[in-house]
Amino acid sequence: MIKVNNVSYSVGKKEILNDVSFEAKQGEITAIIGANGAGKSTLLKLLCNEMPPSAGQVLFDGKGLNSYPLKELARRRSVLTQHNTLSLSFTVKELVLMGRYPHFDGQPTEHDLQMVIEAMQATGITMMAGRTYETLSGGEQQRVQLARVIAQIQDIPNGWLLLDEPTNGLDLLHQQQLLIQARAMADKGYGVICILHDINLAAAYADQMLILKQGKMQALGSPNEVINCENIYDAFGIKVQLIQNENFKCPLVITTGIINYA
Repeated sequence: MIKVNNVSYSVGKKEILNDVSFEAKQGEITAIIGANGAGKSTLLKLLCNEMPPSAGQVLFDGKGLNSYPLKELARRRSVLTQHNTLSLSFTVKELVLMGRYPHFDGQPTEHDLQMVIEAMQATGITMMAGRTYETLSGGEQQRVQLARVIAQIQDIPNGWLLLDEPTNGLDLLHQQQLLIQARAMADKGYGVICILHDINLAAAYADQMLILKQGKMQALGSPNEVINCENIYDAFGIKVQLIQNENFKCPLVITTGIINYA
């Protein structure tokens, strides 16, 4: 379990997160949504131990996140950030293999190479294995990065997958495929925390949703508990309608075009 206890984060006098508390469990997807600037990516950076909170604590399996050696954390949780730049030329297979670096010294084992193959198969990039990363489209690069973070933890039964806006740059098909893959990992017992902009995608795949507004928690619960017209209007400043559909576990959100600029 990842437990966030009264976490705040400030830069100078600017408060980015204020008293955020929630629990994310293995076997579930926790989706974090909110308007631009709500503090979503900052929260994920705190969960990754990329930086410490100004107040409060993040617990990872009952221990303070900052008490873990970096290599141990890297073996147990993988992170897909928004921006992934490379200064050197790597093939797709070489880049996916980077996800296995925390698990071997010197040379990868046959098991490591098998994890790379399985991750590429799961993300549909096997045919790209020999291509150089910079020749790929933005969406293809995103799928390669997803394969890398999957390869990092897919043989760790209690592993965690942390995703920061993973569907950016992906077409409709690959957005669905990515979240289907995340759902499959959660169903196998992995914990998944995912920042998403698309409310309907988040609601379709998540077990738990957290809405942030200006660094504060606005709502936390199941998609059916969280997704309503009032919460969406308050968080995003736009009026919506909810449409029931028997193929979805919660209502679909449709915008009406009425915007609150306040």
